[in-house]
Amino acid sequence: MSLSPGDPESIGGYTLVGRLGSGGMGVVYLGLSDSGRQVAVKVVHPPYAQDQEFRTRFRQEVAAARRVSGAFTAPVVDADPDGPQPWMATLYVPGRTLSDVVAKEGPLRGRALRVLALGLVEALRDIHRAGVVHRDLKPSNVLMAEDGPRVIDFGISHAVDNEALTMTGRLIGTPPFMSPEQFTAPREVTGASDVFSLGSLLVYAATGNRPFDGSSPYLTGYQVMYEAPALDGVAEPLRSIAQRCLDKDPAARPELAELRDLLRTLPDSDVPVAPGEPASPAGPGVPASAEGGADGGTDGETRSGHGRRRRRVLVGLATALAVSGLSFVAVRTGSSPLSEASPSPTAPAPDTGGSTAPSPSTSTAPSPSASASAATAVTPPPKHVPWDYQIGGAYTPAAGVKVVSRSHESAPAPGVYNICNINAFQAQEGAEGEWDPDLLLRDAAGNVVYDTDWGEAVLDIRTAAKRERIAAELNTWIDGCAAKGYRAVEPDNYDTFTRFPDYLEADQAEALMKLLAAHAHAEGLAIAQKNTVELVADRAAVGLDFAVVEECAEYDECGAFAEAFDNNVLVVEYAAKGLSQACSGWGDTLSVVRRDAEVVPEGSDGYVHETC
Repeated sequence: MSLSPGDPESIGGYTLVGRLGSGGMGVVYLGLSDSGRQVAVKVVHPPYAQDQEFRTRFRQEVAAARRVSGAFTAPVVDADPDGPQPWMATLYVPGRTLSDVVAKEGPLRGRALRVLALGLVEALRDIHRAGVVHRDLKPSNVLMAEDGPRVIDFGISHAVDNEALTMTGRLIGTPPFMSPEQFTAPREVTGASDVFSLGSLLVYAATGNRPFDGSSPYLTGYQVMYEAPALDGVAEPLRSIAQRCLDKDPAARPELAELRDLLRTLPDSDVPVAPGEPASPAGPGVPASAEGGADGGTDGETRSGHGRRRRRVLVGLATALAVSGLSFVAVRTGSSPLSEASPSPTAPAPDTGGSTAPSPSTSTAPSPSASASAATAVTPPPKHVPWDYQIGGAYTPAAGVKVVSRSHESAPAPGVYNICNINAFQAQEGAEGEWDPDLLLRDAAGNVVYDTDWGEAVLDIRTAAKRERIAAELNTWIDGCAAKGYRAVEPDNYDTFTRFPDYLEADQAEALMKLLAAHAHAEGLAIAQKNTVELVADRAAVGLDFAVVEECAEYDECGAFAEAFDNNVLVVEYAAKGLSQACSGWGDTLSVVRRDAEVVPEGSDGYVHETC
C-alpha cells in the first residue's frame, strides 16, 4: 500500500515507502534504512503523542519488546518513544496474520497446526523469560512467517516486576482471547494468562471458531469468566490440551514446559501414513508446492568445519523479520487492520522426508538420558543419494537432491530430508554474551578461551553440571529444529577438544553429545556425528545415527566413517582434488558433494556445487 496524503516521508532516519496498516492509535509503515534494510515502523498518531498516559504505555511497549528476543518474536531495531511523534521500528517479515490465513484459507491442520502451536509455546517461553506477560495473544498478533509464527505487538504487555498501568474506563485486551483474570484483576495477571489466550487461539486456528464468542464484548467477557468453552470440532489430542489451557483457575493450567510436551503429541500429517513413510505437509500457510527460496540469503552466512576447517556463522536477519501490529487497546472482536494489508509469503512446505528417496533404515540408538524411559525410533537420512550442504545460506536444491543440511535459523527445504545444523561446543562469533559467563571456558588468568580462527568463544564442558546447563540451552535449538519440520540435527564442533587439549578431553565432549542425542531422539530427530574421526568407535554408545564429514577424502578418513556408520555418511569436499578422490574411492557408496569454502548460496560470488 502506498503512502497516503499527509503521511511523513521519513522518520528517525528511515525512509517510509508505504503503509502496512493503520488503526485508531497509529500507523505502521514499511521503511528502509540507509543500507536498504526493510523495517516496520509504528508511528503514533499526533493526538496520542500529547497523552502522557499513552506515552507511558508506548514507552512500556518499547521496553518490553526490547527485552524479548527469540526465534518466534519480533526484534526491535530502533525506537524513540520520547520524541515529538513516538515511533518504534522492528524487523519486517512478509507474512499474513493468522486471522487472515484462517479467514481466507480455512483452519490449519496436521503439521501446520503443530508447527504453529510449538512455535507459539517457544515464543511465550522467550517472552516470559524476559519477565514480560504479553496479555494480547490473538490471531491478528501472530504473523505466519515462512519459518514459523511470529508473535508481535507488545502494546499492552507489562513487565511482571513492574506495576501495570491503570487504564480507567478502558478494557485492556481483546475479549475472545482474554483470560478470566484479565477481566477481574488486570493488574495481577501472570504468564498463565497467556497460556489461556494460547488455548483460545489454537481452538480458533484448528476450527475457525472462537471458544468464547458472544454478541458483544461484554457477553464474551461473561462467557470467558463463567461458561465452558465451545470446543465443537476440536479433535483429540488438541481438545484435551485446550481444555486444560482454558481452565478458569490460572494455577490449574499447564506450565509451558509441560504444554510443549503435550503439543508434541499433535499429529504431524492430515491423513494416515503407512509406517516408515514420510508425512505430507498440510494446512494453509505451508503449501506443498511452495518452492524453497534463499531464506538465508547472502546476508546470513553459516560456515561449518573440520578441525582443520573451522566454523563461522554471521547470522542474517534480512528474511527472519517481523512487522509490529497496531492493537494498542482493543474492545472489538474483528480482525486486525493489518490482516488485509500484510503481504502474503511464499512459504516452503515442511520437510516431507524425501518420499522419492530410497527408504532408509530406522535407527533405535539407545538413549543415554536417565530421563528417557525408552529410546524413540528415528529415521536417519537415505544412503548414497545426491545431497547438498547449505549451512551458509539456503536456496532451492537442484533437481534430484534428496538430503539438505541447513542452519537452524533457516526453514527446511520442501520435499527432501532436512538436517538442522547447530553450533554445539562453541558460541557464535560475537554471541558469547548470550551464555552465562561461567559457561565460557577460561584460562588461568580468567580470560575467555577463543577459537581465534573464527572468533568463537569455547564452551566449558568440563563438569557434569555445566554440561547439563549447556545442553538445556542447545536443546531449545533442537526443539526449534523439530518444530520447523527438520528430520535430523547436526551438532557442530564435536572436535573442539582436539584443538584445546590443555583444557578439554574427549570423554567430556562425548558426555555432552550423549545429552544432545537423547533429547534429539526424544524429539524424533536423528543425530549426526560431525567430523571427529577420533571418536567414531564410540558412536553407538553416544547415540549417533549417521555422519556428516568434511574433507574425509582429502585427509583419508572416509573409510573409518563408512565402517563405523555402515556407509550412512554425507561427505562434503571443498577442493577439486578432494572431490576427485571422494568420487573415485567412495562415489559408489557414500553421498558426496563439493561446495565452496564459504558455503555461500547459489547466485553468490564464489558459489561452487559439484557432484560425482
